[in-house]
Amino acid sequence: MSRQHQKDNIVFRIDSFAKALIFDLDGTLVDSNPAHLEAWTRACRKFGIEYPRDKFYFFAGLPSTKIAEEIIRIYHKEDTVSPIVLADRKEYEFDHLQNTIKPVLPVLSIISYYFGKLPLALGTGRRRSSTLATLDHLDLRQYFDIIVTADDVCRHKPKPDTFLECARLLHVKPEECMVFEDAERGFHAAKNAGMQFIDVRPWLPPMQL
Repeated sequence: MSRQHQKDNIVFRIDSFAKALIFDLDGTLVDSNPAHLEAWTRACRKFGIEYPRDKFYFFAGLPSTKIAEEIIRIYHKEDTVSPIVLADRKEYEFDHLQNTIKPVLPVLSIISYYFGKLPLALGTGRRRSSTLATLDHLDLRQYFDIIVTADDVCRHKPKPDTFLECARLLHVKPEECMVFEDAERGFHAAKNAGMQFIDVRPWLPPMQL
């Protein structure tokens, strides 16, 4: 058996096994990729680095500090800036772009439909302060029973820890969770957690790199 939800010509079915839904944030619940790209570009230029735009989707799902480590490694800037400083600068720039972020409406319609019917969790590789700022900007925090961020786990996507922590805090078995994601690391994290997932990329607006 399955439960069906239809909104704006998108038909979405949840198999009866699903007792909780887990949503990624960036590129899934919110269209924040342009803001992230601009924030990284500004932060890198502050330290004389040209952000590698062709790597943007490769970095998807990594915490800011890990992305900073990769950028510094690519450009051999170990003696110029530390990953923490670069990541902090990116977060500073991103905070000033929060007002450009919009919800992904098909995903939001699913959340609205299942709110109060199934437990809902948010599992993101973003820092907690930034995550809450985005949710509050869009008035979305109240939808989620649980919010797990990069600050709450030691191992990040594609490791399963983020989603497993969501399941643990929801008191639901991992195999009873359905994950909504847009990035390869997120898909692998869901698989590694023993969860099924929905690829939301067909619902996203295109972004020019």
